[in-house]
Amino acid sequence: MNKIINFSKRNAKESLRDPILYIFCLGFPLVMLVIFNVLNKYTQNHTPMFSMRALLPGIICFSYTFIMLSTSLLVSKDRQTSFLKRLYSSPMKSYHFTLGYAIVGIVIGLAQTLICVLCAFIISLITGEAFISFGQIILLTLTQLPMLLINVFLGILFGTLFNDKSAPGISSVFISLSGILGGCWMPIETMGGFETFCRFLPFYPSIQIGRAVTKGVSAFGNVYTFDSVALLGIIPIAIFLTASIILSFIFFKKDMTSDR
Repeated sequence: MNKIINFSKRNAKESLRDPILYIFCLGFPLVMLVIFNVLNKYTQNHTPMFSMRALLPGIICFSYTFIMLSTSLLVSKDRQTSFLKRLYSSPMKSYHFTLGYAIVGIVIGLAQTLICVLCAFIISLITGEAFISFGQIILLTLTQLPMLLINVFLGILFGTLFNDKSAPGISSVFISLSGILGGCWMPIETMGGFETFCRFLPFYPSIQIGRAVTKGVSAFGNVYTFDSVALLGIIPIAIFLTASIILSFIFFKKDMTSDR
């Protein structure tokens, strides 16, 4: 356990030195919260998708994809600079490295969630919009945790499979998919067959579950509930979570063996 913690501390220091952490992981989601809330006010609250209760789960889920980007960059850079190759001669096992990267990503993601909630709370105080309760905040964090884990382990996987030039490009594809196919700021429930397709991916169901927790209002004017989309969405979320964790461990161990 000490090996994992010590390696995590090193990774945390490297992550805190990376400007991407502050620009994309923290700054960009907060800017989006402000912009979409302003748009909602300018439309006289006629865009329920931009109300804080519906917007916050989408922004949190979308922000996790930047954790994937920063994690993939960290892993790929360590591989390209031969930093990991030197450590492979130590008594550390492959799972020590994988968990050492994962812990940092999870901690950053949880901090990111807290910052988004605090920002949303401040905006709600300014605009006078009713905010979610403390219990809903806890439940929202827990329901979005699987999506955070998916992005963290996908970041490790991409950083293992690709170099520091290719990994950001692959991560950017998933960032775009999360925003478009997740319905972070679009009423996907009004798009028929496209909405059905999005149910088979983890982004959209995760956001729907989050909105059910916060009692957000949909484009149809009804309050989100734990309907079939949210409940059946647990299946693709579980599949992607299991696959991302298993594949990241397998390919990191394979890369470690080949480098040795």
